[in-house]
Amino acid sequence: MQSFAQVCPSAPHNSPTNKDLPSGEGWHWDCSTVAQPRPRGSKVKTTSLRKGFVSCAVALALVGSVGAVTPAFANGVVCGTVCRAQIAVLGTTFSAPVTVDARGVGTVSNFTVNLPGILTASIRSATLNPDPAIIFSASATNLTALPLLFTFVFATPIALSGTINANSSIGYTLTDGFQADGGGAPGVTLSSSALTDPTHVLVANDSPPVTNKGVDVGPFVADPFPGGIPGTCTPFTPAPASTSNCGPFSAANTFSGGPFLLMTATLSFNLSADDSAGFSGAVVQSVQSVPEPASLLLTVSGLLGLAGWRRYSFRA
Repeated sequence: MQSFAQVCPSAPHNSPTNKDLPSGEGWHWDCSTVAQPRPRGSKVKTTSLRKGFVSCAVALALVGSVGAVTPAFANGVVCGTVCRAQIAVLGTTFSAPVTVDARGVGTVSNFTVNLPGILTASIRSATLNPDPAIIFSASATNLTALPLLFTFVFATPIALSGTINANSSIGYTLTDGFQADGGGAPGVTLSSSALTDPTHVLVANDSPPVTNKGVDVGPFVADPFPGGIPGTCTPFTPAPASTSNCGPFSAANTFSGGPFLLMTATLSFNLSADDSAGFSGAVVQSVQSVPEPASLLLTVSGLLGLAGWRRYSFRA
């Protein structure tokens, strides 16, 4: 048990030894005039409260910020019957079957158009993603003595508007049939015509209305055997299996528009006689949304919480 001096070390008090008390009057400890020490746990509790307050405020600010920059596109959009992958040759268009998965993403695998003695055109693989992206691998072989026009078209539905970031890339492998006694001339040529873009093998558009994304990519080339094109295409490998790799080539652009409902990527070129070409490419888009009211509310709440804590800490 604590003594009186330990409980009220500086307080005047009465006790049975105080002779000034009237006879019969009881004694007591009077600590009412002594400042009581702060409970030991108060500092810990205050610190914990302050940390909790800061944590909540920061969390609100972060959640609000994340909501403000979350990409918003392809809301509820799926491939359905709108996704398509097509090969157009000699005035005829062939449509590849598209398989749509549970996410609404379309895929194509190993679709080939074979006209014996004339040409072979294949879509080895394609991913048609409304999120949105188009990724493809395709090839063409010209078995005639004249250049032939090949066109591959890929399309996916989208829901896109605002300030849009677009990116594209493509690379190709050219095979010189002349070196394998296939006829034609040495080297491989990819050329333009009235039915292609004048400068690029890959063209990317959104619609409606038809809007070029500014990321058309991949030059037309006249790749000579055996040296290739410095900075563009590698030298050909030795005959008879002589190939040259061109690229990869890439492009990026930011533009505004929409709402767009369809995204297309068109690969089109004239291939030299008795030669082959393989392509791998992609077109991808993204857009950042304007902050939603709920996101703004969370951000403001977090900032106000931080301001309130700072004011509280100054008072403390």
